[in-house]
Amino acid sequence: MQNKLLVGISLQILFFILFLGAILPRMNNIFAAIVCFSISLLSLFIGIKSLKQQFKPVLSRIVIAIAILILAFTLFAYFTTEGGLPPLILQ
Repeated sequence: MQNKLLVGISLQILFFILFLGAILPRMNNIFAAIVCFSISLLSLFIGIKSLKQQFKPVLSRIVIAIAILILAFTLFAYFTTEGGLPPLILQ
């Protein structure tokens, strides 16, 4: 179970590298949205599964919280309109 939790943390680190390294804006919008969405869903699923099995519950809750924040960012950044412009995923 420890390996799964490490995978969830690694996925979140990968997201922050993509985001802070300014790699996401260079990607195709659809591909970037799919990558962010899949990273957030996978890490959320892993965090919930490890929390159900009571494996490091504090760390599992942190992984779940960060996954929810990544998911909220993805939905906001790629699927909302801004100033009359269509969502970024449609551009």
